[in-house]
Amino acid sequence: MKGMSSRTRNAVKSGLLIAAMALGSACTGGEVSEATAPATRTSGNRPPVVTTAVIINTPLSQAAPAAVQIQSEDPERQAVSFQYQWYVDSAPIAGQTNATLPPEFYKRGQTVFVEIIPTDGTNKGQPYRTASVVVENTSPRVTAVSLGPQVARAGDRLDAQVEASDPEHDRVDLSYKWYRNDSLVKEGEDAFLDTTSFAAPDRITVEVRASDPAGASHSLKSEPLTLGNSGPRIVSTPPTTAVQDRFDYSVHALDPDGDQLIYQLEMAPPGMAISSESGHIGWQIPAGQQGTFHVKVVAKDGHGGIATQEFDLTLTGNSSRRSPGA
Repeated sequence: MKGMSSRTRNAVKSGLLIAAMALGSACTGGEVSEATAPATRTSGNRPPVVTTAVIINTPLSQAAPAAVQIQSEDPERQAVSFQYQWYVDSAPIAGQTNATLPPEFYKRGQTVFVEIIPTDGTNKGQPYRTASVVVENTSPRVTAVSLGPQVARAGDRLDAQVEASDPEHDRVDLSYKWYRNDSLVKEGEDAFLDTTSFAAPDRITVEVRASDPAGASHSLKSEPLTLGNSGPRIVSTPPTTAVQDRFDYSVHALDPDGDQLIYQLEMAPPGMAISSESGHIGWQIPAGQQGTFHVKVVAKDGHGGIATQEFDLTLTGNSSRRSPGA
């Protein structure tokens, strides 16, 4: 610029500076993908920073979605939001840009991490990648346990109905613990319980455990089933004849629940009586009594259980005979 006036030299310098700025602008006009975008900065506003981030539900399994915990800072103390991209075995999962990753996108043995970009609404910070975590074995799940039949009495067989599955489709083995009034009475692989020696109102529950070949397990207990009352049963047989103008018969009934029984005569000839406690029937037959008399005996357990026995007693002038009844 030798030989130029100072004004001319300044004009040339200004022209060179403008040209350099234009060239620099043209060189930075290429598009950069969001996943690898560098931090952006608006004049006077600094971008936020992720200081730490970890996948929190470890050990990670298919029992629940993968989730991340983030700590961040913004120099201007503005609210910070995040953009996410999840990776499985180092490959980005298309469309998985939320704060959690559903378990159907990974399986046992794979690695998972997430890339996070912080933004304050104006500027984006540098991407941050969490440490990778390995997906471990997922235990099977027992989702439902019930007992049947829903109406049961002492002596009935109870069966456990179970719904169980394994997210990884491993074999599922079931084991059972049976409880009577909260006390363990049976355990093993039997899905049934015999209640022959039980009584109303015993409460029965079963705890079912599902296990996979790796040893992972999960258990669930049923709602209690209360055994209902079992009615009594008359096991004695009336005598066939009267002896010396007298009829005696001791009614004998059994109650599975061990309830105290009360005996009654619902139908009988005049003068026949029964002991309500022992069940003994006595009848002094009047002289010359003849005909057929219908007798109906009832045994009650006090809880709604009833047993009946009916028979006919036929008297002639010289003897009496019982005829089988309904």
